[in-house]
Amino acid sequence: MFYKALTVWLFVVLSAGALRGQANDTAPYPTHPLAPVIIPWEPNGADYKLHTREMDSRPFPAHRIIANVYYVGTSGYSMFLITSDEGHILIDTGYASFLLLLQKNIEQLGFRFQDIKIVLLTHAHVDHCEGAARVKELTGAKLFVMEGDAEIVEMGAGGSMPPAKVDRVLHDKDEVRLGGNTLTAYFTPGHTPGSTTWLWTAQEGSRSHTVNLMASLSVNDARYLVSPSSPDLVEQYLRTYRVLKSLPCDVFLSSHDKFFGLHEKYAKVGKGGQNPYIDPDGYRTHIALQEANFYYKLDWANRWINR
Repeated sequence: MFYKALTVWLFVVLSAGALRGQANDTAPYPTHPLAPVIIPWEPNGADYKLHTREMDSRPFPAHRIIANVYYVGTSGYSMFLITSDEGHILIDTGYASFLLLLQKNIEQLGFRFQDIKIVLLTHAHVDHCEGAARVKELTGAKLFVMEGDAEIVEMGAGGSMPPAKVDRVLHDKDEVRLGGNTLTAYFTPGHTPGSTTWLWTAQEGSRSHTVNLMASLSVNDARYLVSPSSPDLVEQYLRTYRVLKSLPCDVFLSSHDKFFGLHEKYAKVGKGGQNPYIDPDGYRTHIALQEANFYYKLDWANRWINR
């Protein structure tokens, strides 16, 4: 694992230098195409067929991750509940069709669905926020969304999902407080214009742990990296990687199971030893892999447009 991570790291550093050099006119563009970096769950990846919408929509056991942080999502679409005596925070709602499953998961854990007071998002894609309007309607919760994504949510993501009223538009490093929980919103755009990484402290006994809940880093379509319609997209991704690498992480969570190894970690819960969700190395490895993939796709997109 160490040598694999080192190889990825070296690839990222060398690729980053070459491609950034092009922008600054300080180094030549690579003379040969960068080697493909295959993400396991993307096309041509070994796990691609394991992540269909049907398979990822299957129920998954609701369970405690650490302290007052709970997983309440499906097999592939993450949703998290942060509890308190003053009400709960829900991060991501999934598809609207997940509503009954979401409610069941929360109630199986011994909490009231109606006690959700705040809904937050990792990003404004339909598989993460289509249910937001209905959750607000049923619970009276307030919806807080990062700038860039707030407009998408209020418009209904171009008509593909019900519009949801945003009660507070967030900005970089804004804090959300409820019942002793303080979450900080970090603006990490690219996957969507307002993708958000959430950081907070989970106190378990005498120990405190930094929870880092990352949005997706995937490139939706590499051609957009060089499209005139999205001139700032590359810089958004570069900014996001700089931010993510500067943030602390003890407990690594993300918007899809495959990003943070939900299934593998859940299988270790209660088996003794350290909490499997405490995984700072997994956080850094995921960032390195995604960044290497980003540079490969950027190189491909530049060659595609100039072919």
